[in-house]
Amino acid sequence: MKISIITIGDELLIGQVVDSNSAKIATMLGNLGLSVHRKWCVGDSREEIEYALAQAEESADLILITGGLGPTKDDITKKIMAEYFNNDLVFSDRHLLHLEKMLKPRGIEVTDAHKTQCYVPAQAELLDNQLGTALGLKMEAKGKTWISMPGVPYEMEYIMEHSVLPYLMTINQDKHWYAYTINSIGMGETEIASIIEPLLEDMPSYISIAYLPSISMVRVRLTGNHSDPVFLKSQVDTYAKIAEDSLGSKVLNRNNSTIEEEIAHLLLKQNKTIGTAESCTGGNIASKITSIPGSSKYFIGSIVAYSYEVKTHLLNVSKERLVEFGAVSEETVISMMVGACESLHADFTIAVSGIAGPDGGTPEKPVGTVWIAVGNAQRYKTKKLKLSRDRHRNIEAASILALILAREWLLD
Repeated sequence: MKISIITIGDELLIGQVVDSNSAKIATMLGNLGLSVHRKWCVGDSREEIEYALAQAEESADLILITGGLGPTKDDITKKIMAEYFNNDLVFSDRHLLHLEKMLKPRGIEVTDAHKTQCYVPAQAELLDNQLGTALGLKMEAKGKTWISMPGVPYEMEYIMEHSVLPYLMTINQDKHWYAYTINSIGMGETEIASIIEPLLEDMPSYISIAYLPSISMVRVRLTGNHSDPVFLKSQVDTYAKIAEDSLGSKVLNRNNSTIEEEIAHLLLKQNKTIGTAESCTGGNIASKITSIPGSSKYFIGSIVAYSYEVKTHLLNVSKERLVEFGAVSEETVISMMVGACESLHADFTIAVSGIAGPDGGTPEKPVGTVWIAVGNAQRYKTKKLKLSRDRHRNIEAASILALILAREWLLD
């Protein structure tokens, strides 16, 4: 099955909004062993939308469309689709009931402007959307399947999860998909591939391997498609085990769990509490920890100690230590870590201090120098990072690597 995506919206073309929908759709399809054949991104223009529809019709079996289903004048997707497929736009009582259900509990009256959303192509099947006012549309026309969804990412994701993916599973029952993901740290994708691939030379063609690098981590994913699901899982697991064993201590975890989820699992299992003392990361580590539901069971709090004064007054870092070693030093982050444990009454803490950039570096401590300490006064680990000159990448990399060091501390 060839699948294409059309994303619609002027805001996407001028860079005002990043097209995250395409990436999310591709990821969700990939979890079913399906891939995107082509993608078009067009503005709120009749000519451009019609061109994209015609191109997709020529090359795809399933076309997934996002954007242009709202109540404003630039939301023209439904009208153009109706004309393209020689359908009348008809008023949908179901859509009106949906609008009333979504708006009235919030004290919003349904206006004539809202009701414009209720006009849909006559042959369209409506797809439920519990997160917004615009229902999705599914049409079988010109020998193709067309599905139109709102451009709001979380609404699109809801319709994909509750309508599109179940539909795809019903029409692909003769094919089974299985994937095994290894999350690795400490090596780049080229080095990982040079280790793994010679060991997988006899891997069958129905299993593929992909390397998905991100900041401070590379995901190695083995994906297979086969008519026999039990046989498929056995084969993928066998080759994944070979790959995993070859990476040894560089394996962080497997499948799609994040480092934040790993930390949460270990903290709950060990009944420990954690806090952070952050300088250059500015609370980003605390944000990652608290992104996990239920984090209040183990996360105590955070002290963002950007200045010398906060380091001395709230974390009890001595002025003498700051003068002698500087804020970006192993000695200082150890003091920050111990001080945070005392101030927050946490079992252990993560402390980070560094030079995020793009300015502020010296020959001895260039931009990208970061020190991390994890633990408490009785037992701790430290790590020095030498990162890039890009501020945002440095903050993100330092945050993730600090969490990885915390995981190591918990596992020791």
